[in-house]
This record gives sequence, C-alpha cells and structure tokens, in this order.
Amino acid sequence: MAEKISVVIVDPDPKSSQQIKTILRDIPGLEIEGETTALVNSFNLVKKLKPLIVVLNLFPSEEQSLNVSKKITQNFPDTIMVATASKPTSQTIIKSLRAGAQEFLSQPFVKEDVIEAMKSIIQRAKQKTGESTVRGKIITVMGVKGGVGTTTIATNLATVMAKYLKKEVVFLDLDLKFGHSQLFFNIKPKYSILDLGETINTIEPKLLKDALSKHSSGTFLLAGTNQIEESEAIHANQIDQLLYLLKTIFEYIIIDIHRTFDEITIKALDEADILLTVSNSEIPAIYNTKRCLDLFKKMGYSNDKVQLILNRCSAASGMDFRQLEKTIGYPIRWKLPNLNYPKMLKSINEGNPISLMMPKAKVSLEFLEMATALLHDEESDLGNSTKKQTKNIFKKIIKHKGK
Repeated sequence: MAEKISVVIVDPDPKSSQQIKTILRDIPGLEIEGETTALVNSFNLVKKLKPLIVVLNLFPSEEQSLNVSKKITQNFPDTIMVATASKPTSQTIIKSLRAGAQEFLSQPFVKEDVIEAMKSIIQRAKQKTGESTVRGKIITVMGVKGGVGTTTIATNLATVMAKYLKKEVVFLDLDLKFGHSQLFFNIKPKYSILDLGETINTIEPKLLKDALSKHSSGTFLLAGTNQIEESEAIHANQIDQLLYLLKTIFEYIIIDIHRTFDEITIKALDEADILLTVSNSEIPAIYNTKRCLDLFKKMGYSNDKVQLILNRCSAASGMDFRQLEKTIGYPIRWKLPNLNYPKMLKSINEGNPISLMMPKAKVSLEFLEMATALLHDEESDLGNSTKKQTKNIFKKIIKHKGK
C-alpha cells in the first residue's frame, strides 16, 4: 500500500500517550494525524480526520471510554479501534471487544506487541484491497458414530503437527453441544466461540490469537460453548467468518465436529481441504461408514479430500481389510493400531495426548506419520522427501524418554 495509514490517539494520560507515540513513529507506513487528551473531543476528531486506526486508552473511566468506542465504531465502520488499559482484566478485554475494539494492548506498552498488532492491522487493510492471500489449510475430523476415537485422533494429530513438525496449529472444537476437547488438552479456555461470536467480523488476527489458550505442545485451542443451550447462539455465517480469519493466522486448522449434519457441520465439511472420516471394525461403524461415504460422494467431495481412518486395528481381530474395502467401496487410507485401553484411558483422564505421554508407542508414531503425510503429500504413498523427514523425526522421538 503506497499511502500511509493514519492514526489518532485518544489518551488523557501523558505517560502512556508519549510511550505509544514513540513506538508508533518508528513503524514504517504509519502516520499520527491527530491526538487528544479529552474524551469528549474524540468523536469529532475522528469525524474530521477519518483515520484508519484509533488508539483509545480506557482511562480514567472505562465505562465512558467504551461508550465512545462503540459510538466511533458504529459511525465509522472502517475505523479500527485499538483499546489499551493498565492491568486489564479478562472482563475488560471482553467488554472492549463488544464495544467495537479489534485490538487490545496492555500497559505499559511492549514495543514488540505494538508492532505485531499494527502489522496485523496493516495486513487486514491489505486483505480489503485484495493484496493479501489466505494460507491456512483446514483438516476436519468426523467420526461415523460415537466412541470411535474422533477427538483422540484430532487432538493427537494437532499435537504432533505443532510439537514435532513445528507448524502453527489451532484446534477448533465445533461439537458445540457436547465437545470436550479442553479435557483432552487439560486446558481451561480463556474464551469460547460464544465470546467471539459477536465480534468475529471485526476482531483483529492478533487479538484473536491472544484470546486463544495454548497447550504445552504449541497447539492453540478454541473450545465450544460452556453450556449446551448456548450453542444455539452460534450460526453458520459466524463460523464462516471465523474460519477465514483463522486461515490468515494459522497454517493448519484442525476441526473436531459432531456427526449431526446441521448447517455448522456442513460448513466445516465444505470448507475442509481434507476430511478425515473415522471408523472402526465394528459392524455398526462399518454400516455408518458406507452411508457417510455415499453422502460425501453426493456432496461432490473427491477421494483426495475424503480420507478414511480405521481406528483400533488389531491383528487378533482377524479382520480382512481388503474385503472390508470392497464392502464399503472405498480405500482405507490409515489403519491406527489398538492401544492398551488402561493406557489410553489414563491419557484421556489426565488430559495428556498419547503422542506426548508415550511418544515411542506404535500409535504415536502412526500419528506422526499421518501428520507428516498430510502436510507434505496428499497421495496414498509418501514421497521421498516426506519419508526422509518422517524418518528423521522418528529418530528424535525414539531418543525421547517420554514422561
């Protein structure tokens, strides 16, 4: 973008005002066009200068400042509001989002955080002019019935992608009524999809990323609602906007969905670059597998997109996998080995993904191979470069002592 991005500062505190001005003046492409210490003058100043960015200090009255924020953003929808506060609470941040803020900066300002926030704003401005591209890929994981291990597979896939393959990964729990991914990660989420729902079309990427909980593996988590009835407040258009925004931030979005074919589930299926369909060798699961695959075909999904996972495979079962493929009329892409049930139960109850708790276990290595293949090669066989990378990672895992 050739022209500079204009900024107006509204801050009655001389100390924080001077600090933010010093940082902003060092950021190429930004220009401070105006400033005021009086909250009552801020609306008219914004009306006169029409800046892209307003930096608003929620001081001395948080309530009055948020009312001004709401008035400015409602009247000037193209203006990006950046709220700041000294020692803010989580409630302060949520209130600022609902009052139209798209970024939030804590005081005293950290130069790196301010620069990252402004870069995100510049990136969003470029998106509006068609100068930006979306990079993220969506991998949706859906079970054909309950109890086939869908969430276990999704959480471990996200974990190995983030920890061992060093990718920027977010886990999105779209089982809005009964999702419990936070238990699998042993995380108490700071915010849910419901908290973001009202502001998802205006929130800045950095602020969204900061609102997400982060697992020790490096995986970010955006959980569903806390109460079952709250799921009714989430709509497919909000999920559409959310997915677009997440793709501008993360390299991979792992979605765990319920098997109910409602608008939100269908949105997650349609938007997926890869749809991992999870089944096992039980007759009811095989029956549902065929039905789901037939439906996916009618929905126009290709064989490259829909990849079948058969979970809990055991040599003792005597299952003829070739015959099973003939029965369902579809290739089995991944066969995950069965794991000792008490160990898997321990992993789930402790919220410690098996790929971290037992990195040398056969199933953990299968998760790693699956993740590596999905990242580098969507064909049925791994390419040479992928095999080499997987082998190197396996060596590192074998050396790892685990917990």
